[in-house]
Amino acid sequence: MRHGIRMLSAIAAVSGLLLSAGCVQHESGWASSYLPKHEDKLVVAMPQGAPSISQQFYRDPAGSGHLGIDVIDGIGTPVLAAAGGQVTDSYFEPAYGNRITIDHGLSSNGLRTTTVYKHLNSRAVSSGDRVERGQQIATLGNTGALAGGIPHLHFEVRREVRPKVFRAIDPHKVWAGGVGQVSCFDPATADEPDGFGTTYPVLCR
Repeated sequence: MRHGIRMLSAIAAVSGLLLSAGCVQHESGWASSYLPKHEDKLVVAMPQGAPSISQQFYRDPAGSGHLGIDVIDGIGTPVLAAAGGQVTDSYFEPAYGNRITIDHGLSSNGLRTTTVYKHLNSRAVSSGDRVERGQQIATLGNTGALAGGIPHLHFEVRREVRPKVFRAIDPHKVWAGGVGQVSCFDPATADEPDGFGTTYPVLCR
């Protein structure tokens, strides 16, 4: 009996690790839990048609960790600009594969916010391009050694803490619909949120 319980516990632990690493595919509208040691946990509401989040934001006391969210879906799924802005980077590098950075301009405090999109299969924009919220900028993929061969988008939001020094923040803090309210892009909604807000960077169904 004890052996069976230990075996089930081990299977559950391995399954949890696989989920947090993005190894297990799920239906749309699902989000993994934050790591237990993450202190600033948010309640996350996922739209039913939003591709699932397999790994949440985590920063350790040293400032490193998983500094974005991982969205899982099939290779070739459209990746969308989370807000309007200017592309500052669009290139391939070995660790994160195809990646794009968009500068969304100055906030009310005079500091910038950027979004970063990694492990892309293909890139549809170049450095210097202007993009609109919801515009397709790439396709989801599994490029780069750190993708582990798993198709997903690693999405980051970075805020300037002082000129030219950026710090990653939990993307769930800046959705257009409110904190924790994952917000799919709706082309019929033209209104911009008050202040800076993002929409989901992967096409919802």
